[in-house]
Amino acid sequence: MTEVHLAIYDLSMGMARNLSAQFLGPAHTIDIIPHTALIVFGQEYFFGRGIEWCTPNEFRQTRGIHPIEVKLLGRTNKTKAEFEAWCAEQGRNGHFGVESYDLLTRNCNNFSNEAALHGLNLPTGIPQWILDVPSNFLSSPMGMMIRPILEGMQLSNNAPTNMPHNGAFRPVHTPVHPAPVATPAASPWANIPKQESKPAGTSILDKQTGPLLSTETGVVSACIAKLVTKQDDLPHSSEVKVEEQNTAELLSKLADSNVEWTQNEIKVVHQHLRSFIENGVHLSFALMLMRLAVLKHPTCEAPNDEQCASTKLVADLLLEGKLSLANQSLGFCVLSNAIGSNNNVPSWMRSDGGEDSELFLQLIDVALKSCDPTLDGARTTPHVSLRQSAAAFLYNVSRILAEGDGDGTHELSESTMSILIGCIENIADEKDVTTLKRRYLCIGQLLRSKKFGKTAVGLVQDLGIVDGGFQSQADDALAKEVSSLLNV
Repeated sequence: MTEVHLAIYDLSMGMARNLSAQFLGPAHTIDIIPHTALIVFGQEYFFGRGIEWCTPNEFRQTRGIHPIEVKLLGRTNKTKAEFEAWCAEQGRNGHFGVESYDLLTRNCNNFSNEAALHGLNLPTGIPQWILDVPSNFLSSPMGMMIRPILEGMQLSNNAPTNMPHNGAFRPVHTPVHPAPVATPAASPWANIPKQESKPAGTSILDKQTGPLLSTETGVVSACIAKLVTKQDDLPHSSEVKVEEQNTAELLSKLADSNVEWTQNEIKVVHQHLRSFIENGVHLSFALMLMRLAVLKHPTCEAPNDEQCASTKLVADLLLEGKLSLANQSLGFCVLSNAIGSNNNVPSWMRSDGGEDSELFLQLIDVALKSCDPTLDGARTTPHVSLRQSAAAFLYNVSRILAEGDGDGTHELSESTMSILIGCIENIADEKDVTTLKRRYLCIGQLLRSKKFGKTAVGLVQDLGIVDGGFQSQADDALAKEVSSLLNV
């Protein structure tokens, strides 16, 4: 008889209870976002893109996650060969095949339960409360609004598969130096997608033509439910004196990228959101909407005073260390969107005569520190989410700094040097694919600048800060392309 253990992981890294309580209310709180696997015959069996297995140590090292509990399920009289034959059959018949994963109805926990009951013939499966998480989630009227959070936390997109399309079943082979894997983000708003518009065949740097923007709108309604209150409940410092219905209608416009805005509407939205941010009330919800508000600008030409006030407020909170890790991530989403909005970049974020404002320089320094992969807890979900957002902000800043024509020999500004050197520093230690790619994009953007590219290349070469780790396993093509700009 062989012991069978159940490994229980929390994909939210402890954030699920707080997030779900805010969005779903205390009656529908989710304690963890569970991922489970069966440990038997010295291997850890789990379901992602097909049924997969490797040693428990390999699984934890390559994914940067550790179980919160390992419990004995029972003892099986099945042999390893018999169990793996059952797994192979599940893959061939499509029950747990490569394309059959569904977050809510056929996930890793459903596999663990069926494998325990039918593959290993145990008298009981996994705890019912784990299987009930999807139904608890969907039982709330706001449940479907935050489905992207759960989808962003699943392991199926970053786990190597053992089940190729021909139905064969084989173990995960972990390299001696595992390739970095994408750690799931704490929220869908941090994991800003890249935007490519040029055809295949051009260089990777050429494909990345636009800014990195966080435009997820699925949670607008949930945020409005928290931020639109009766007048008596508004923070005392609020300058917004409009009826609740009118405020809700204005905020709901943030979900539509095509709707036109007047200058007064933008003013009302910014002031309403700032009233919550200034008072620390429902801060996450206000930041989520503020990242969309900074993308909006009036149809007529008008000063962006509200944009400046809002972004300075967020920048000050970041500089003063008054935000949690999750809210720091959202804060950088706000600023990344603001500087990525070509028609509405706040004046304090733009260079004036080659000189950057002190606030802008301090913010770049904070962003670079937030990108440090050597800090304690660097592989936890909140830290990875923060690095991804900060790196997106730095990339959008790099695009602004690199603007202009010339012979490539212009002098580098202090902000340009900081980003160039800071993005190269510790790059070999970065294990998150998304953050790593964004850092390379920052470096490539500055090295290719028509205005100061030659000067930037010369600086990096003179400093000798590029070593063998510069060529990342995460994206060899991009790393080699950036390396070629330096002739290394």
